Parts: sequence; structure tokens; C-alpha cells
Amino acid sequence: MREALKKMRLDYIIQAAIVIVIGLVLIIWTRASLVFMARALAVLLILVGAIFVVAYFMKTDRELADSFYLVVGILIAAIGAWIFVNPGTFTDFIPKLFGVFILASGIRNVVQTISLFRHGYSFWWVALVLSFITLALGAVLLFNPTGVKEFAVTLIGIFLVYDGVSNLWTLSRVTKYVHKVEQAIRDSQAVDVEATVIESDSAEK
Repeated sequence: MREALKKMRLDYIIQAAIVIVIGLVLIIWTRASLVFMARALAVLLILVGAIFVVAYFMKTDRELADSFYLVVGILIAAIGAWIFVNPGTFTDFIPKLFGVFILASGIRNVVQTISLFRHGYSFWWVALVLSFITLALGAVLLFNPTGVKEFAVTLIGIFLVYDGVSNLWTLSRVTKYVHKVEQAIRDSQAVDVEATVIESDSAEK
């Protein structure tokens, strides 16, 4: 259990730190972040499309079905090029993309809250409330993004910072109470051993 907890803790800390940093970047450099995110995705799409096209031409025995990959590659690359040239149009979708990410994080927080409840943490409901807030924020971005894109990106940055901090808080509670349970188990085992030794001494006398 301890090794699994250490691995989970390291993963959570790294993920939370990345989320917080991204959130701060979005808050501080909002306008630049909009164009950068759109063009970063555009470059990724162009690369993926290029890989499809190159793979098609590198294949020696090409069949008619392989033409599908060539067409898909060209379409993906074309979409990427269009987004790179027109980043402003694509940025309308950015709040929805982050909404999906934040919703996924909220669901993960709910799972961690269940772990707190099972370990008997008396304030597990606080983690549950934080999880529901995360889910609500994600839903707002996904289903009702604001028309003011820069304001939306600033909100996304705030949401991401909050999400990273809440993840760290939930992890700290889980870690604390897992250690508490393990300590209780060790203490119980020590008492059992001590009782066995006392019984053995009594039997010898």
C-alpha cells in the first residue's frame, strides 16, 4: 500500500504542479495564450497529418484501402494549416476543451473523496464539495462558455489553479489517513505480540 501511495502521490504532485503553472500562465498572459494554444494545436495536427502522408508513400505495397490514410492525413494537415492561419476563429472552442479536462479532474477528485470516506476522515465532505465545485466549473466551460474569449481564458486559468490546489489538498488528506490506518494496524499488531509474550511468561510460571 505504501509503495502504491508513493507512486500516486508523485503523479498527483507533478500533475497538480503542471496544472497550476498552466493556470498562472493563462491568467498572466491571457491574450498571448489564446493564439499560442490555437497554433500549438495547429502544429500538432500538421505533424500528425504529415505522418499519415509519409507513411502512405513509404509503404511499398499500397492497396486501395491505404488511400484512406493518405486522404485523412491531407485533411488533418489542412485543418491544422487553417487553424494556424486563422487562430482567432478556433479559439472559440478552447473553453470547451478545457471544460472537458476540468470535468475529468472533478471525477477523479470524487474517486479520491470516496477513499477519504472509507478511511474514516471526518471532513471527507469538504473534499466532496470541492469535487462538485470542480465538476460545476468544468460544466460551465463545456456547455456555456462565455462569449468574451479573453475573459473565458482568465477564468480557465483560475479554474486550473484552483483544480491543482484542490488536488494537492485532497492528496494530503488521503496520505495522512492512509498513514494513520497503517499506524493503527502496526500498533494493533504490537499489542497482540506483547499479549502473546505475557501469556507465554504466565504459562511458564
